[in-house]
Amino acid sequence: MSSIIIWDVALLITLMVIGVPVALTFVAAALFLIFMGEYGNTSFLITSGFSKTSSMVLLAIPLYILAGSIMTNGGIAKRLLDLADSIFGHYRGGLGIVTVVTTAIFGAISGMASSAVAAIGSIMIPRMVEKGYDRGYATSLVSCSAVLALLIPPSATMILYGWVTGTSITAAFLAPVIPALLLICLFCFWNFILTRKMPLVIEEKPDFKTARQNIFLKTRRAGFGLAMPLIILGFIYGGVTTPTEAAAVAVMYALPVAFWIYKEMTWNSFYEAVWKAAQVTAVLMLVIFCASMLARVLTFEDVPQQILESLLAITDNKILLLLLVNLFLLLIGMFMEDVSGILLAAPLLLPVMNEIGVHPVHFAAIIGTNLGMGLITPPTAPILYFGTLIGGVKLPQIIKPTLVFVFLTYLPVVLLTTFIPELALWLPRLVTGL
Repeated sequence: MSSIIIWDVALLITLMVIGVPVALTFVAAALFLIFMGEYGNTSFLITSGFSKTSSMVLLAIPLYILAGSIMTNGGIAKRLLDLADSIFGHYRGGLGIVTVVTTAIFGAISGMASSAVAAIGSIMIPRMVEKGYDRGYATSLVSCSAVLALLIPPSATMILYGWVTGTSITAAFLAPVIPALLLICLFCFWNFILTRKMPLVIEEKPDFKTARQNIFLKTRRAGFGLAMPLIILGFIYGGVTTPTEAAAVAVMYALPVAFWIYKEMTWNSFYEAVWKAAQVTAVLMLVIFCASMLARVLTFEDVPQQILESLLAITDNKILLLLLVNLFLLLIGMFMEDVSGILLAAPLLLPVMNEIGVHPVHFAAIIGTNLGMGLITPPTAPILYFGTLIGGVKLPQIIKPTLVFVFLTYLPVVLLTTFIPELALWLPRLVTGL
């Protein structure tokens, strides 16, 4: 392997470890290659970056981000919480279940873990504390369950995975769904266990007729928000639109709902939603542009093949190789957010997966669950740090419950997803005929 590549990767890792923003680390790595590498003129790299960022597929990501921002400012989060609370809120630990379920649904709308933490956490953490939950635990639960946004379609992470690897995006959307459902069940189970000794305030359960009427009322109020992911996925899997066109439909659907049905969006909040989507998109395009140049050089230097040969030199046992790949993905997830992790890991590891007989759609679920676990695994854990800002707590206060969720929730699902391919392949085969 070229020494310039080794130095470039070392620079990338060092900048991430010392806390430089991920987008800037990729910029630095790309500039290092341009000025220090021996790859002819800069058009060799810059042309690659422009060709990648001009892909029509990538237009779906800012559109989904914009749709999610509109629905966030349009009152959808509050209505989803009220609906889930009317169903589960009268049971011990019920608010924890409400948090997990609502975060999963909202994550499907926004497509971003950070948006789910901000929208759900700002409402739910104070409510949980008021009902007797420990603030550190409440913050940890919101932060950990927010990572479900990476797994439940439409997911920006899976769009990028399909684009980078050439895998069907419609199939990649469905690959992590069953692992996500397993995570929801395990979150709810451990929420019940971890809250047994907390002095929770439990509201009196209403009679059946009153409860039914309340659920019906809250469902009607939240119905337009609940319908959004169903419409998007229905259009995609019904063959009506492509994922990119469905993203445009999502924006056109979200606008009248937020402005005229829920009546909670103003022109100022709409401007904020557009500005936020533009900021996220700008950072994302910068990362993709620079990561594409880096990937071009890594491919030119035959790095994926060298990684494959190195792993096969260690062992040719498929189980051990999958464990090594999982460890690699976990480390990437600990230092990078999901977008950067996908851009770096997917093209490097896909040849390894192909060599040992792992289907690309199966690998989509493996990489999604691993990067999700990395986002909440100390010491870096970017989503946990964001959660502490929303919850108003220090990191040590949320470490204990977070480790329970990592080792007893995420890790079992990662291993099940890795070694039971049908968990990832059954739904894509059923829906898309994979």
